[in-house]
Amino acid sequence: MSEETKTKKTVWQRLKNMGPGAIVTAAVVGPGTVTSCGLAGFNFSYSLAWALLFSVIAMAVMQRMTSKIGLNAGIGLADAVRQTFKGYWWLYILLIIAIFCGNCAYEAGNIVGAATGVSIMFGDHRVVYCIVIAAVALALVLTGNIKYIANVLTGIVFVMAIVFLLTAIIVKPDMGAVISGMFRPSVPDGAQLTAIALIGTTLVPYCLYLHASTSASKKAADPGMDVDDALIDAEYDSVTNAVLTAIISISIMIVGCSLALRGETVKGVADLANGLQPLAGTFAKAIFSIGIFAAGISSAATAPLAATYVITGVLGWSTDLKDTRFRIIATIVFAVGCFFAIVGGTPTNIITIAQAINGVVLPLSVILVLLVTRKTEIVGKYKNSAILNVLGILVFVITLFMAYRTFVTYAPQIAGWFGA
Repeated sequence: MSEETKTKKTVWQRLKNMGPGAIVTAAVVGPGTVTSCGLAGFNFSYSLAWALLFSVIAMAVMQRMTSKIGLNAGIGLADAVRQTFKGYWWLYILLIIAIFCGNCAYEAGNIVGAATGVSIMFGDHRVVYCIVIAAVALALVLTGNIKYIANVLTGIVFVMAIVFLLTAIIVKPDMGAVISGMFRPSVPDGAQLTAIALIGTTLVPYCLYLHASTSASKKAADPGMDVDDALIDAEYDSVTNAVLTAIISISIMIVGCSLALRGETVKGVADLANGLQPLAGTFAKAIFSIGIFAAGISSAATAPLAATYVITGVLGWSTDLKDTRFRIIATIVFAVGCFFAIVGGTPTNIITIAQAINGVVLPLSVILVLLVTRKTEIVGKYKNSAILNVLGILVFVITLFMAYRTFVTYAPQIAGWFGA
C-alpha cells in the first residue's frame, strides 16, 4: 500500500477496524472495575481520578507494544515469550498457574456481577442467572470467530459507555472537581491501596496477552496486510478504547461520589445501583443496572479467552479458537468460574491468592513485553522508540511498587491459612 493510499483513509475507516482494543476494554471493565471505581468515588471523592487517567494511558502504551508483536509476527505474547525464553520452564509454569487461577476466580466474579445487574431489577434467582450468563458467554467464544466476538464486545463497550455516562450526567457532578482530580495527583490518608486497586483493575496482566493474541488473529485473517497501515489502525483502536475506558470509569466514580454526598451506604456493586433510586429515580437505577450486567457479561466472555490464549501459547499449541484443545481449556475456565459463582461467588481465599499472584505477574508481564519487543525476529523493524521504552519502564516501575504493596498486604493473610 502506498503512502498516498494510506493518507486517504478517514478516521471513520480507521475506527471501523476496531477490534483488539474493544476486546481488552470489555475485559477491563468488569464488576471489579465498577466496584473499585464506585468505592473510590464514595470514599475519596475525585482525588484518585488521576489513577484512572494514568491507567488508561499506560494501557494504550502497552497496547502499542503488543500490537507490534501480533501484527508483525502473527503470534500472541505467550507464544513470543516461549520463543524468546526457550527452556525457561519455571516462567511457563508461573504464567500458566497465575493466569489460570486468577482468571477462574475473576470469571466467578464476572458471572456473579452480571447476575447482580439482572437481580437488581428482576429479583434474586442466582443459580438461573449464573447458568444462563455463563452459557451465553461460552457460546460467544465457541463461535470461533474472533471478528464476530470483537463486534459483539465493541457493541457492549459502547452500551456501557453510554449508560454509565448518562447516569453520571443525571446526578449532576461538579466537573471542576472531576478535572482537578484527574490532573492534580494526590493520595489522601488511607487511599493508597485504593489507588493501587484502580490501576490494577485497569492494567491487568492477562489483557496484555489478550491484546497481542487478538491482534495476531487479524494478521492470520490477512497474512499479506500492510503492517505499517495496520499499526496506524491499532493506534486509533487503542486510543479510542482508552478514552471509552476513562469515560466509563470516571462516570462510575462520579456515581459513587454522588451517593457519598447524599449520605448513602455503599459496600458493593449492588449498593451503587440501589442508592441511585432515591437520588435520581428508578430510571437511573435501571440504566446503571444495565451497565453492571454489560460489564459482567463482557468480562465473562474475555477472561476465559485470555487464559486459553496464554496456556496454548506457552505450550506451543494452536491458538485457533476452533481448535479442540483451545475449546476444551476455555470451557474448563467457564465451568470452574460458573461453579464458584453458583456455590457462593468467588471464594475469598482463591480471590486473595489470585490477586497476590497477579500482583507479581503484572510487572513480570510488562517487562516481558519490553524484552520481547526488542527482538528483531519478533517485531522486525518495529522496535520500540526511545520514548516508548521510557514510558514502558515507567509503567514497569509503578507496577513493581504495586506488586510490593500487594505482597505486603496479602502474604501474611495467605501464610496464616497454611499455619506459617
